[in-house]
Amino acid sequence: MNLSCGIVGLPNVGKSTIYNALTAAQVESGSYPFSTTEPNLAVIEVPDKNLEILPRLIETKKVIPAAVQIVDIAGLPEGASRGEGMGNRFLAVIREVDAIMHIVQCFENPHVVRETPVDPAKDMEVLELELALADLETVTRGVERVSKKARTGDKASMFEQQVYERAKALLEEGTQLRTVPWKTEELLAIQPLCLLTMKPVLYVANVGDDDLTGEGAHGAAVAQHAESMSSEWIPLCGDLECELRRMESEDREVFMAEYGMKELGLARLIRAAYIVLGLQTFYTVGEKEIRAWTIAAGDTAPVAAGKIHTDFLKGFIRAEVYSVDDLIEYKTEAAIKAAGKMRTEGRDYVMHDRDVCHFLIGR
Repeated sequence: MNLSCGIVGLPNVGKSTIYNALTAAQVESGSYPFSTTEPNLAVIEVPDKNLEILPRLIETKKVIPAAVQIVDIAGLPEGASRGEGMGNRFLAVIREVDAIMHIVQCFENPHVVRETPVDPAKDMEVLELELALADLETVTRGVERVSKKARTGDKASMFEQQVYERAKALLEEGTQLRTVPWKTEELLAIQPLCLLTMKPVLYVANVGDDDLTGEGAHGAAVAQHAESMSSEWIPLCGDLECELRRMESEDREVFMAEYGMKELGLARLIRAAYIVLGLQTFYTVGEKEIRAWTIAAGDTAPVAAGKIHTDFLKGFIRAEVYSVDDLIEYKTEAAIKAAGKMRTEGRDYVMHDRDVCHFLIGR
């Protein structure tokens, strides 16, 4: 299952433009409300320089990068939580994604339809209030549902009611629930509700080509808000990224150099999304294929093996592990073993980013 990220924002902030830039797609984008009415989906490869290094040192037939599903969700207007502007349908799509990429307009353009002047802080407040109001409705229904069983003395339902009521009180204050500390058992109780404000958020400042670093006032507003939410943000110029994606590689390199860009925004965005989600990458290597796999930071070796095949989780015996850096230094797996850098790890081993693994699985 690929990681899924939903692109959300108010109408006309450049969501579909950024979707096109990230996916090299050409979905409709416009300067009028609801130019996107159905979600667009694309699976993109995760940029990974390690996958350029590994095949040079280990002969293989195929290289398979990790992948991310990007979902372009129509603009959420003020009142979406009440179903305005097809809000209910759009909110339902957001519930299905793993993370939210919140696109915020940070450029001035008289041709883009807006009812108010460009104000990133206000835009973020409006959208996050809509998500909180939608969650409030969900949690209120949850309280009503579990309270009936809780009155019979059912301990599980009593605990659920307690957690739901805490969430309800926080949402009534306009709090984004992801910013609140939760105990593990509370998270398990609230998880089935698929609450929007619990989802990790990456803020994307859609800047103009005159402020690619996002150091202007609009970008600073996004940075300040992201920090207050203990989240990440990146500046990205959707129009420029789209133009770059359409160019031939040689022309693109020249153009990027003129703008002082070292890489396309896709790589920066994916790295930031991995940080927000607490993800990391490990690799399996062999003659048939070299492949990148995505896991959560803190996952153990058996869990990592289970990403390859669910049966490997139970059948895990041990793993032979080294890092990409070891391969860069010693050039071959035989040399890594000879240097004592090939480690044998058991079930309790916590995986590290850029681990290379050979798993021994029992039947």
